Amino acid sequence: MNQKSGRVACVDMEFGHIYGTHRALVMPIEVGAVIYDPMSDQAKFAGITSGYDIEVEVWLNTTDALGRKTGVVTHVANPGRMHTDIAYDPRHRLDRDGWRAARKTVAASFDDLGVFMERLCLEEEVERFAFFAKNMECRALDRAGFDLAPYRCTDLQRDIKTALHMKDFLSLDRSASIIGFETEKGEIKSNRFSYSVPDRYLPSIRPHSAVGDAARIFLLAREFYTGTERFLSEAEIYLTRCEREGSSA
Repeated sequence: MNQKSGRVACVDMEFGHIYGTHRALVMPIEVGAVIYDPMSDQAKFAGITSGYDIEVEVWLNTTDALGRKTGVVTHVANPGRMHTDIAYDPRHRLDRDGWRAARKTVAASFDDLGVFMERLCLEEEVERFAFFAKNMECRALDRAGFDLAPYRCTDLQRDIKTALHMKDFLSLDRSASIIGFETEKGEIKSNRFSYSVPDRYLPSIRPHSAVGDAARIFLLAREFYTGTERFLSEAEIYLTRCEREGSSA
């Protein structure tokens, strides 16, 4: 993200497994992006949320104060009806008609993803993409018919692992803790950077929301790529603290 680079879109997607398919069918339920223009040092926000009347399982990690995983919680949501607190029953199964309808909805959701990405690139003149653990997003974009080949893509999680000479990957939660990510007074902030967030997106700036995670990826990229040595020093301090306070996944 240096001054000579073109616009980069930091993208995150949240997925839901269709309830009653034993996790056999999955669809994107949120897509978020922060588009950064290095020439003006401005960040723009974009995102879509599924509005389909279908029940999906949402699996979320719980974390401690250092962003370390402490467990997993599962709930069922219906984005079309704006229900988020449906009780999860692992024995629930769709019947044949339910499967047929679910497949159509899944296909439509990937079509929506493709349209969103094409419009994003056209309107914002995106030249590059930054992901965090890009494999699932790349598979989803391939299924959506969106061709990443013309774009330079970086995987921030992999780059951080390589720079730190770590055996395992750091999660986005832990990486965000290293850079001191927070939301305050209409802005997203890290140790060295801050950017304003439009009012319409402020409620979405939270962990495991697509726009919120895109914001975390954006500031993580700013911290890592523009001051790698400083980031590595802060990461070592963080990892030492984790060891002192006990290991966690």
